[in-house]
Amino acid sequence: MHALARLQRRCGVAVALFGAGCSVVAASRGRGADTSFFPLAPLSHWEYLVTRQGGRDTFRFVATVQPDDFHAQDGRRCRVVDERYGDVGPAERFPVVYCREGGYLHRVMSLEYRGNALADTGLRSGELKFLPTDLGPAQTWEGHTSAYRQPDGSGFDVQQLHQVMPDREQVVVPAGAFSRCIRVETTAIHSATDASGAQVGPRVVYYYSDWYAPGVGLVRTEQRNADAEVLATIELVSYAIGHEPASP
Repeated sequence: MHALARLQRRCGVAVALFGAGCSVVAASRGRGADTSFFPLAPLSHWEYLVTRQGGRDTFRFVATVQPDDFHAQDGRRCRVVDERYGDVGPAERFPVVYCREGGYLHRVMSLEYRGNALADTGLRSGELKFLPTDLGPAQTWEGHTSAYRQPDGSGFDVQQLHQVMPDREQVVVPAGAFSRCIRVETTAIHSATDASGAQVGPRVVYYYSDWYAPGVGLVRTEQRNADAEVLATIELVSYAIGHEPASP
């Protein structure tokens, strides 16, 4: 599920905005800091400003990497990132689990805290092939998000077509200027599905541009409709990788 879509869903916006492939953070253990576009060091955190409706609607979004790993049923050690939106209280947090397999980062989103333990909500929400673990220029791949699944098998899905642009770019956001960013362009095709998994009803398409800075992660996202109208943006306001404050 796209981070921007998750923000909109958490704020009561239509489910049609699920899924492009952007996220606040992702896991990578690349060849040094320059290739680590998705750091997940424990206790790292990122704060973003989300802007919608031409600037008339804004709110903050904070993601924090938890210190302890999540142990999947198959034995994999995955990272947990807690997300908070707007003015929610300190106890209201939404966990996302990031796991690596087959050269890609995947994520599980249908989880919630019950006490201090993670429990499945039953929505079966998740994203396959969210990002390559070694992100580089000129890559293309196809991902898939299940926004939710009903007991009868019907639900809402998003097909994502991703392409990494060949050139590194400089991006300026409230957190500062970031050089040598990688830009990922995504076409997200949203559709409802019936109990057999077949598409039903109209399809809705959104377009996303995501900029990732080396050693930092996501610094900017832009969401557009089929008319190229900018619907929403996410911009990095501040961040810290691990225990140490970071600056661009």
